[in-house]
Amino acid sequence: MQIERRGAACFLAAALALAAWGTATAEAAVRRDRTPPTNPTNLRVVGLTPYSVTLAWNPSTDNSGQFSYVICCANVSSQRFPGGGSTFTYTAGLEASRPFTLFIQAFDAAGNYSKMSNTVSFTTPPDTIPPTRPLVSLVGKGPTHVALAWSSEDNGPNIWFTVYKNGSPILQGTRSTSGIVPLLQPLTDYTFTVLARDFAGRVSPLSEPLATTTAAADPNDHSPPTTPGNLGANSWGDCEVELDWDESVDDRDDPLFLEYEVYVNGLYDHSTSLRYTRTIVYGSENGDNTFSVIAVDTAGNKSPAAVTTIPLTCFF
Repeated sequence: MQIERRGAACFLAAALALAAWGTATAEAAVRRDRTPPTNPTNLRVVGLTPYSVTLAWNPSTDNSGQFSYVICCANVSSQRFPGGGSTFTYTAGLEASRPFTLFIQAFDAAGNYSKMSNTVSFTTPPDTIPPTRPLVSLVGKGPTHVALAWSSEDNGPNIWFTVYKNGSPILQGTRSTSGIVPLLQPLTDYTFTVLARDFAGRVSPLSEPLATTTAAADPNDHSPPTTPGNLGANSWGDCEVELDWDESVDDRDDPLFLEYEVYVNGLYDHSTSLRYTRTIVYGSENGDNTFSVIAVDTAGNKSPAAVTTIPLTCFF
């Protein structure tokens, strides 16, 4: 038995030594490659838009046969891509009507970098094209919400949207192309429009209005949601209070569409939805202030109130 154990130990030691030798050999092979790729030369601009530049150069070579390039840097942004080509359209960090200076380097798998190419300087042209008029579509709806999607096209990489409900903005400066509008009334008409803005501040025409009517509340739903749990209040000074609570559960409605009515000293302050169970409120008195949260389902059934009281020092 002792001889077998010694044999197994010797075998394990030999295997570990062989693995270590293989790793060391591979690392040594990489270390032995100290030859960088040749320098890319004659970097030049062959195309330009407000948000991109197309570059060309005399390509590099490398003793390994494989290497990559990195173009650097606009707004501290660079782009890497495989070698083999001699032209590339660079977009990282470029903005309209601004000057930039770029260079290119080649590097191989061993981490050897060529010297920098010559630099090229250029100014991107102005962005004179606004985004297209957004298209708005209805994705879904319920008694207290609608789900919308919208889109627009632009010659730049970024578009920001403003969504309007009945002519008033409800979502501003978002890059999202869909969203849920909560806290609506059942069987009520609403009109939604969307405006697009690009990086240069150019604004699209307002979308065609999307008119819809929310669904009717369930007439057979008479059960309220559960009371919001573990209501807590943290004072941040000058009567500012952060409330948070555990979300309620309803026998019919998705938690996403439950409304939370928030009260300060018995007066309604505002509502949240979409599973938002944290909010900021302001006390109205020096001394004890009472905060309440009530869950409301899409049929209008209200839970018992969750209540908490904390002392505040307010500076009015």
